[in-house]
Amino acid sequence: MLGLGNSISTSGISEVLLTDISNLSLYLQNGVGVTVGGWNDSSGNDNHATQGVEADQATVTEGGLLFESVAGDHYDLRSQIAIGDEEGFTVFATVTLTNSGANQTLLGLNNIEHFLEFVGGSNSLKIKLGGATTTISPGDGSQGDFGAGEKFLLTLVREAGTEGNLNVYKNGTLLAQDSQVSNTGDAEFISVGVRNDNRFLNALLHDIVLYEKELSHYELSNAHAHLTGYHEL
Repeated sequence: MLGLGNSISTSGISEVLLTDISNLSLYLQNGVGVTVGGWNDSSGNDNHATQGVEADQATVTEGGLLFESVAGDHYDLRSQIAIGDEEGFTVFATVTLTNSGANQTLLGLNNIEHFLEFVGGSNSLKIKLGGATTTISPGDGSQGDFGAGEKFLLTLVREAGTEGNLNVYKNGTLLAQDSQVSNTGDAEFISVGVRNDNRFLNALLHDIVLYEKELSHYELSNAHAHLTGYHEL
């Protein structure tokens, strides 16, 4: 297993740390600064995820946090992440869903206007940006499954520009979609594991990383190599 904070190299990919890639906004790193009361941000922005209510705190598990939807586990970031219209962004999240039967939110704004969530009973994702909701449906096949019990790396990339195409990767592999979807709206996030006091996350969140830009092919390859190598995916 890769040591914490290190990167790996594969054929044609130079070693690079996730913190070496520019525009890193949030990095809740596996095994680093994790307690039931919060998860320290390793991006250098001090945008720590905190929860002061004991009943709403997740359980520290395998270097991450185990969220239970029935308990309403969730965390708030110290400051809101705001990404403008038509600006690119990239989200990585290593998760093990413990129940995939209901909609559950990965990132939210504590309201119904901005969120990224898994859609219950399907292998789809739903994202709401700038007031517009978009469902991302990878094609059929086990490669695209987001089922309960499997640890996987989810990557969402929103391309910069007027198209705003949304692309999804699983364990570093681009998933073909039933049809290409896009959303150019502004993105605003301040919570982890909750939408609007509902749709709570029911999963072990191993880590989450957010860049306020569309990563280049080189940067994306390095990030995927690091995260899949560290988590042995």
